[in-house]
Amino acid sequence: MIKKLLQDSMRSFGYELTPYPTTDWIRYRNILRDVLATLSVTCILDVGANIGQYGSNLRSLGYTGWIISFEPVSRSLEQLRALAADDAKWRVFPWALGREDGTADINVMESSDFSSFLQPDPTSVQRFNSKNRVIATERVEVRRLDGVLSECLQGIESPRIYLKLDTQGVDLQVLEGAEAVLPRILALQTEVAFRKIYFGMPDFIQSLGQLMSKGFEVVDFVPVTREHDRLRVIEMDCIMIRSA
Repeated sequence: MIKKLLQDSMRSFGYELTPYPTTDWIRYRNILRDVLATLSVTCILDVGANIGQYGSNLRSLGYTGWIISFEPVSRSLEQLRALAADDAKWRVFPWALGREDGTADINVMESSDFSSFLQPDPTSVQRFNSKNRVIATERVEVRRLDGVLSECLQGIESPRIYLKLDTQGVDLQVLEGAEAVLPRILALQTEVAFRKIYFGMPDFIQSLGQLMSKGFEVVDFVPVTREHDRLRVIEMDCIMIRSA
């Protein structure tokens, strides 16, 4: 409580207490806050929302605009809906996004934030083996973003859109289903793999090549997970803006 009061007091004067040296999370938070403010973002598409961690972080950063979350896994969806229920600018949709409309089986993992349409590779990153382990499969609805975006944004005037992708290995498939609406996306972030934790997932070179070919340029990279030695990176969030 004392720490929070001190932080709130410092922020009222435009300052903030942070750890030294700066952590990956602090760097990421500052970059994200700056991009959202610079581009005057008013609507964030939260694809692969899980239980709402990203949306909660946005609110803690002071973001007050719309959050449109997509989460197909039932147990995560229930928690997400409960979290968003009291937020008038937070909408939740029970779909996965992909390259085509239909249904598909998703692997539900021991730790729900690892759930994926892909199979985990237990030989790649052993530190995740207990978490990234299939405990069930679930049939879920898949939608193309360019087919549902108008419905999701109904009643939101002139949205300035930021696209966040965290689909555990199939972010590029989401983009394939968003071709018609990509020109409306001002900026995006996607999780890129430096070490693949699922079979068949693209590495960071493939991901960057596809994103840059669609007219986006890199703002920055921030580590999401590292090996136990805290040196080697496993995955990074890549934040990008539309080319001028």
